[in-house]
Amino acid sequence: MSIWSVVNAIALALAAAPASSKAKSAAVWYGHSDDVTCVAFSPDGTKVLSGSRDRTVRLWDSGTGETLAVLAGQETPIAAVAFSTDGRTALSASDQAAIRSWDLATGEPELSWPGHGGFVYAAEFAPDGARLITGGSDRSLRLWNVSTGQEKADWRGDFDYVQAVAFSPDGTRALVGGTDCEVLDLATGKRRIVLAGPAGIVLDVDLSRDGTLALSAGMDGNLRLYDARTGALKAVWKGHRKAVAWADFSPDGSLALSGSYDYTVRLWDVATGREIKVWTGHMDRVRAVAFSPDGRWALSGSDDRTLRLWDVAAVLAEDRSQRR
Repeated sequence: MSIWSVVNAIALALAAAPASSKAKSAAVWYGHSDDVTCVAFSPDGTKVLSGSRDRTVRLWDSGTGETLAVLAGQETPIAAVAFSTDGRTALSASDQAAIRSWDLATGEPELSWPGHGGFVYAAEFAPDGARLITGGSDRSLRLWNVSTGQEKADWRGDFDYVQAVAFSPDGTRALVGGTDCEVLDLATGKRRIVLAGPAGIVLDVDLSRDGTLALSAGMDGNLRLYDARTGALKAVWKGHRKAVAWADFSPDGSLALSGSYDYTVRLWDVATGREIKVWTGHMDRVRAVAFSPDGRWALSGSDDRTLRLWDVAAVLAEDRSQRR
């Protein structure tokens, strides 16, 4: 019997289990039929979006792990997902440059626009919810009006290719990662800062909520912490044995998550760079990680076709106890 036959058998057993059993088993979520490439919590933390190479976006109940909706219709694998700031709309971007928004009340698509001439690797809503920024393999970064789907600005040919992007908290800047890591002024289109020190391809970037720190994840297996205002390299965090696919600051900026091709999810202390916890359980590469809005939980998505929910609060309590 293949490993995926086993996984499917487990998924069917969970689906048939009573509600109380489902709640106990909610730490591992089954449903996608191919690699899980991206995950996101809703602003209130009650729901989760995931995108997959199976060409679907799934909406989950974060408390039970149950699938609430399957959003289908894109013809190529999903590269990025996001919630609007009011939590009513979902965004998905596919490998073949198709970007779509969905009404989560009905599950129906709202807007769809192509825009890019290649794979879309990155997509993120601005903090004000009115704009969307996307980037991909066509060496362009583009800014969109969410309500109309019209392009507001583009930076074609200004980058080698865009693998990841993150808005500053005030929405005036974007941290862009690919062959290097740069801070872009969205009003003027000028590059403000080039972050020093990335080695090889940058697979993901994130900015802390106060806008003072930047984090990059790379093919070299390391995470790099920067002063986002000056571009100065503050620390290099080592621990992963293979490429780091995703990195995420906690809401208060004191912690960071990373997911790697070494099948692990790791929790870091930002102030010291100390590795607090290594979570194992995924059976293939971890493609995406995210903190819940309250920082209580961590979520990961993997090429093993599952999502896993990790208890950050319990780990921190245990860590404090051990360090007394």
